[in-house]
Amino acid sequence: MSGLGATLFGGWLADRLRSRFAASYFLVSGAGMALAFPCTLAMLFAPFPLAWVFAFGAVFFLFFNIGPANTALANVVPASVRSSAFALNILTIHALGDAISPTLIGAVADRSNMNLGFMLVSGTMLVAAVLWFIGMRWLPQDVERAAARDAEKQPV
Repeated sequence: MSGLGATLFGGWLADRLRSRFAASYFLVSGAGMALAFPCTLAMLFAPFPLAWVFAFGAVFFLFFNIGPANTALANVVPASVRSSAFALNILTIHALGDAISPTLIGAVADRSNMNLGFMLVSGTMLVAAVLWFIGMRWLPQDVERAAARDAEKQPV
């Protein structure tokens, strides 16, 4: 439930913030990743049942970027290749995320412990947050260029 709720709420929030921040889709995505990291760490070290609260928060904030990221992608990719762009995006996030992370966590856990494995993999959340925040600089121009490109292709 936290994933679906976060996807919807993240998209809604980014739309609401768009009038104040042209790059709101990347702002919300970056904020979600930045907040997922401490929730993940807290989940690792909190006693149960409190750890479940942090697990919910970690999943919630990890999914917080789905709506805004998909909207940004749809806003900058030409309609003729949009389905391919979404397919490549899905392949990439799964290949670099849920497909490889168990192996990485296990490899670290074999040499040290499971918590260290989770902390190492969770560090990618901070990297993702930084990349979203850096991307904020270019998103408004990319959206404008895409809109101009699409307007040129419209029959009069």
